[in-house]
Formats: sequence, structure tokens, C-alpha cells
Amino acid sequence: MKRFSFYFKYAWRSIRRGGQLSVFAVICVSVGVATLVALQSLTISIRDTLVGDTQTRAGGDIVAGVNFNSYYQETVSPKAQQLLDRFKAEGRLADWTGLNNHSIQITGYFNVPPTVYIVDPAHYPLYGQVNLLEPSQAQFSSLLAEPNTIIVSKSLWKANNYHLGQQIEVSGLTDFTKPGENSASLKIVGVIDPVLPGINFDPGLFVGFGVVSQATARTFLETAETVPTTFLLKTTQASNVPALIAELQGFNGAVAASFPFFSRIRPAAEVLGENRRNLQTVEDILLYVGLLAILIGGLGCVNTMLVLVGRRTNEIGTLKALGLKNRQAVAIFTLEVTMLGALGSGLGLVLSLILGYGMKGVVEGLFGHALAWGLYPGPLLSGLAVGIGVSAMFGFLPAWAAGRVPPAVVLRSQQTTGLPRIGNRPTLLVILTLTLIMGLVSGLEIGNPGLGIVIAFVVLLVTLVLVVLMYGLVALVARLPAPERRPGFKMALRNFSRHRTRSATTLLVVTVSLFFISLITIVSGSIKTTLRETFDFNLGFNAGAVNAYSNQDLELQATLQREVAGLQKIFISNDVGAFLFGVNGQPLNSEAAFKDPACGPYIVFDRNGKYRLKGSIQVSGRSLSGGTESISPNGPQKLLAGRNLLPSDSTRNVLLVAQEEARCYGLKVGDKVNTRLRSNNLGNGSSRTSGTIELEVIGIVTRGTAGTNFEQGFVTPFQLVNEAGAQFSIFFMQIDPPQIKAALTKIQGYLYGNFVFDLSDLINTFTALIDQVLAFPLLLSLLSLFSGSILVANNVALAVLERRNEIGVLKALGARRRRVLAILLWESSLVGIIGGVLGIGGSVLVASLLPALIRSANANLNLLINWSVWDAALILALGIGLALAATLISAWRSVQEKPLTVLRYE
Repeated sequence: MKRFSFYFKYAWRSIRRGGQLSVFAVICVSVGVATLVALQSLTISIRDTLVGDTQTRAGGDIVAGVNFNSYYQETVSPKAQQLLDRFKAEGRLADWTGLNNHSIQITGYFNVPPTVYIVDPAHYPLYGQVNLLEPSQAQFSSLLAEPNTIIVSKSLWKANNYHLGQQIEVSGLTDFTKPGENSASLKIVGVIDPVLPGINFDPGLFVGFGVVSQATARTFLETAETVPTTFLLKTTQASNVPALIAELQGFNGAVAASFPFFSRIRPAAEVLGENRRNLQTVEDILLYVGLLAILIGGLGCVNTMLVLVGRRTNEIGTLKALGLKNRQAVAIFTLEVTMLGALGSGLGLVLSLILGYGMKGVVEGLFGHALAWGLYPGPLLSGLAVGIGVSAMFGFLPAWAAGRVPPAVVLRSQQTTGLPRIGNRPTLLVILTLTLIMGLVSGLEIGNPGLGIVIAFVVLLVTLVLVVLMYGLVALVARLPAPERRPGFKMALRNFSRHRTRSATTLLVVTVSLFFISLITIVSGSIKTTLRETFDFNLGFNAGAVNAYSNQDLELQATLQREVAGLQKIFISNDVGAFLFGVNGQPLNSEAAFKDPACGPYIVFDRNGKYRLKGSIQVSGRSLSGGTESISPNGPQKLLAGRNLLPSDSTRNVLLVAQEEARCYGLKVGDKVNTRLRSNNLGNGSSRTSGTIELEVIGIVTRGTAGTNFEQGFVTPFQLVNEAGAQFSIFFMQIDPPQIKAALTKIQGYLYGNFVFDLSDLINTFTALIDQVLAFPLLLSLLSLFSGSILVANNVALAVLERRNEIGVLKALGARRRRVLAILLWESSLVGIIGGVLGIGGSVLVASLLPALIRSANANLNLLINWSVWDAALILALGIGLALAATLISAWRSVQEKPLTVLRYE
């Protein structure tokens, strides 16, 4: 016990003697622990909010989905409800209720179509309750029991500046020739958060929704569309669940074994498990980021202990000459670094409360509702344990070095400040052992020790490779020629490579942090640019409408041109699946395609394992604006060969081909393409028994500037695709901006049950969503950069302590304080400049590859990469600024010290 007391007192005294050095080590650990605990707490908060109580989140003890089929909705659903009523009469069910949802159009609302959830307020919800934001004291069931009422989500409420008692007009399915037939005026009676029992991860929860009763829904939807598509069952006993599921499956077999009525029958625990699996990826990512932050904190401890041991070699030698054994020296310094880890972990727990609350605000903006929050003992305890454990493990290597200090060092005439060589093999053994332990700790955190160990060794390998590269770069930078008139910069270059491993590690942290900050900035800006270019007024349209229920599009186009004020241009696009047999009577064969990587999306394997061109394509139909002008919804196109579509082509079998498709399929103007569209009713109203049609290529065009390809690479006159069986069409309209709201409101009168968009509103919505989604990874990257700046401060403090004699001599020879400080600032600036150039340059390189990756995954999506020199300069300035600030904080007091004080005691 006395020995341990000595160890503890000596370690504590050494920490106090470390002063600023110890403070930076503590801060390094605290930032890592704070990040880990905050992210783990956030994970639990998200899980509790989005998963929560099993029955409440599932909606019942049993959840049974229904195959959506109009015949089943009208004939089989009543029989299924009778079966559930029988279960209830027998006492096996306490209650049951049905759910349905449908996209609706709200008059005057031209954004992403909201969803209406259709419930039976007399029975829904079976578990939990629906919390009303306004009026807070009202009952959900009583509000919806009133006829023609609706409760809206908070996001929909704010987006439209609604108020209680306001009447809104909603519409469902109808034909454009009967406007207003299926519409209703509903009274807003309440506002709720986007949390509804039995509804999980549904798009409507994010884009906005309303809740109505089944009776109200029947006033603007077809009867079949209001019948429940999900049944929620509340049992009287948990033991009834298996038997009830079996009987529901038996009902399926009695109806039609090949097409059952109940598509999925699941107990609540299975629904909850699915919700957890949906969140698992997010939870794992947050945990990995937290563990990475801990590793950065461990690096700070390593740097601190290495210099402390190096500076106290004489002291250690004296203790060993007086009888201190090697293992005791190792124990003392391991205890010291463990105590530093404990102090840092304790501070990290306090900081995690502040950081976690800030992260909670960011995520609440993303999900659109408040998250459950509290003090979670699990993350606090695991953060404390991991912080202390990582510090102890990382400090073991310098502690081992302390144990190898020979007692004879005290007999030398000069002070020794270097570490004894440990040897390559022992060092490698220690590193592998520590990696194994770290992997095991990480594996226990993620619930898979084997995976944690594999990840740890992969991270070690990648880190070693990157550190080696940075090490070489540091050595290369140190050899750069420096102006003779700039001795300070020349000394900074030399000092920069004095401890190459330390400089390389710090440079790696700063580079990675700036890489992610820059990449997130570029991706965010590129997505926004793509949206603006896709929906920009200059592309030929600023409004759109989807018509999914009518084949009289051309008549509707003429009607809108005649009746809607402010409508300057309007054209229609649709598409249909097709199969391309050959060109000019010959089978598909394009040798150039097999050599062109850009043709990857159009190449497939045949049954013999050989490459061949894909015959399955999509063909778009395009109408003419005003009957005269051919406009592509993909944005301005350049005609490369041939001609564009003309009014005389409306009844002809002609084809425009995009540049990429023309190159890959080997097409040119005048070629005859043999294809079969989805229907046998092909072109000009004629029906061809062969099912094939010959299209003449009249022009080759560029794809366009839009980010999303509303139009495919093969384009024909609109009528050809329309008669072939297009399932829906899209109206693209250019409307005079001052008149757009009134015009779109009138257009809604002709397109009830379809979707009408003000594309500027869509841009604002998606831009806000992008900002919310990317705010979280940007925050994490800034935290990593902050950790890197602390590491820079730590390194500067170490450099000042190591070079006290050198600094004292410089000042004794006449160097002023600002000259000494300038040398240190140049060293830190090199870290910021090199890290910024590498990080920003790497992010630009990765971002430039994204469009090709996106195109290979989906040929209809483009990403227009956009990065600003000013943004790059600001990010570079951020990295340099933090490095300089860290240098000033850590070195300011040290360079004030008088040279005689340094030389006398050193």
C-alpha cells in the first residue's frame, strides 16, 4: 500500500510539474471523450424517440399489412374486418383499428405533395397517445370526430402559416374533365409533431402530413382508397399472438394462396426490430466517429508522455540508481498517463453535456421534431472507461521507454534528454497488442468483438500507410530551399522535420479534417447548384405538374394555354419502356462501346458470359411548346447532327438520340432503329401484330444541363409514346413569376389528385433539407479539426520545452521574442498550409469522381460539381488560423521567459 501511495504521489506531482503540457494532454482526451459520449447519447436519444415503446411504435401487438388491390379493397377487406370483429367478440382481441395513407393536393400549396393518414379516431391509437401542440389540452379523438376536419403536422403548419379554424381545400383522384368532383374543404383543428403510433420512417413524416378520419377521407378520395391498408391489433393476452397470426395466415389461404390478402403479418417485437435495424447504420457511424475522436486524444497523451519521459531521463536514472526497478518505473509512468486520462475523461463528461445538447438541436432540425433527452448512464460510464483505458494503453509505450532508462545516465557529465531506443520488435509487439486491445474494446462497444478487431487492424494499416506518406512529405518539405534573408523561415523548415513522426501524425489529423470539411462544402454546393440548374427558369420552365390519371394530355395542354393567364410556355414529357432489337436490320453491335468506360450502363452480360449491348431502354415522348418549339426538360441542348423535332413530326416515327447513347449504340443520323414499345398499339393508332416499330434517327443532341434527366436518351414525338401506354406524364411550364401563384392555383383546378409544383419552392425545400442533413457531418468534421488544433498546440508546447536551451541561446544572442515566436508560427503555418492543400485538393479530386459514380448507378442522375476558390481559401484560412491560434496560446508565455533563467537551470 505504501508503494502504491508513493507511485500515486509521484505521478500526481509530475502532472502538476507538467503545467501547460499536462493541460493540453487533458484537453486532448476530454475532446475525444466528449465527442464519444455526446454521439452515444444522441444515438440513444434518436432510438428512444423513433423506436421507443414496442407496442406504441408498432401501433399494436400485431401489425398486418394488406396487398393493395382494388378488388380486395372492395370485396375481401369487409370479410377481414368481420374476422377481426369475431376475434374481439371472443375476447382474444381487446381492439383493432385500420390505417391508410394517400398523397393529396392542397389548393394553393405547390411544394412536395403532403400525405394524409386516414384513421378511425374512435379506436386509434391502440397504444400511446397523439400529443397535440395546439390546442394542447384538446383530445385527438374528439377533434377528428367532427366532420370535415384535419390535424396537420408542425412542418406543414409553418410552411403555409396556417391557423386554427382555417379552411383548406384538398383533392384526391379525379379526371381533369370533371374538376372539383373529388375535393373537400377541411377545417384545421390541431397541430402535432411528426410522431404517430404505428407509422415509422414514412416519407410523409418528413415532407408534411395531415390526419383525417375515414368518414372525412371519403369526401375527397375514392371509397377503395380509404379502406385500411394496415391493420393494428391489440390482444387481450400476449399468448394469443401466435394463434392469431396463424389464423390470419389461414384466412390468406382461404382467399387466394397465390395472392394473399394480408401481405405481412408481424408481431410488435418484429416491427420494433426492423426499426432498430433501420437505425443501426446511423448508430454504428456515430460510434466509429466517437472512437476516432478518442484515438486523436490518445495521440495527445502519447506526445505528452514521450517528451516528459525524455526530459526526465536524469531523474529516472537517479531513481533507478537508488533502487527503482524497471517494472516500477513502467508502473509509475503508466499510472501518470492513466491519471491524465482520468482527468481528461472527467472533463470530457462535462463537455459532452454541452456538445450533446448542441448536436441534439442539429438533429431535431433534420427530423422536424423534438428528441427525447436526458443523462444516459451507459454512455457516461463507457466514455469514462474508454477514455481512461485508451490513455493508459497509448501511454504504455513511453512508460516502457522510461523503464529502459539506464541508472548510469545520472553519472554522465551532461544532461540527457533523449529517449532510450526500445527496438523495432518490442515496439511492433506493443503496437499490435494495443491495436488488439483497442479492437476488442471497440468490438464490445458495437456488440461484435471480431468485427471490432478487424476494423482496428484495418485502421492501423491505413493509418500507418498515411503516416508513412506524411512522413515522406515532411522530409521533402524540410529540404525545400529557403531565402537566405529569411533565417526564421529556414529554421522553421529545419525544425518542422526534427520530429517527423510527430509532425506527420499532426499533419494527417489536420489533412483529414480539412478534407471532410471541404468535401461536405463541395457536395452541398454541388447539390444546390444541380437543383438550381435542374429547376431554373432559364431552362425553359419554372413550374411543373404530374398527370397520372388521364390520357388526354394534349387536350389539357391546349386548355391550359387558352385559359391560364401568365402561362408563357407549356410542353409535356412522358416515357415508356422499350426493347431495341437492332439498327438498320442488323443486331445490336458496337465495338466502340466495349472500349468506352462511359458506356458501362448500356453493357450487360449475355447467357454465355459475354458482353453485349443492353436492349432494354426507356423512350421519352416530347410535345411541342405552343405547337411549334421543341424544348427538352433536361435543359438547353446543343444539336450535334441532323435536326430537331418539328410540328410535322407529331405523327411520324422519328427519333432524337442523346450524344452518349448515340456513341455507345453506334447510331448516326438516318439510321433506322427497330424497337418494340410496351404496347402493341404503336404509332398513329395502328396495331401491329409483330409488336415492332421502326424509328428513324433525325438528330443527335447533347443531354442537357439539368442535374436530373426528366427525359431519356431516346426521344420521339409525344403522341407515339402516349398511345404506347405511358403511365403518367409531366407538364413543364414557364409562367410569368408575378402571376405564378394564381396560375398554379387555376391549373390545380384541372389537375385535382395530381401534383402541381412551384419549382422555386421545391429548391428552397430541398436546399434547407440538404443544409440540415450535411450540418451534422460538418459539425463532426469541425470537431475533428478542433482536436487537430489541440494536437498542434500540444506539439508546440512540446517543441518549446524540448528546445528551451536553443531558445535561450537565441535570445541571449539578441533574438527578440517576436523572432522566436515567428519561427514557431511558421512551423504551425506549414501544418495548416500543407494540410489545407492536401485536404482541399483531395476533396476536389474525390468530388470530381462523384458524377461518374452517380451516373454508373443511375444513368438518369447527374451531379454538377461546383466548388468556389473563395470557399477553398476560407477553409485553408480556417486550418491555418486554428494552427496559429493554438501556437500563440501554447507558446506565448514560454517565449517571454528570460534567457538567463533558461540557461541557468538547463
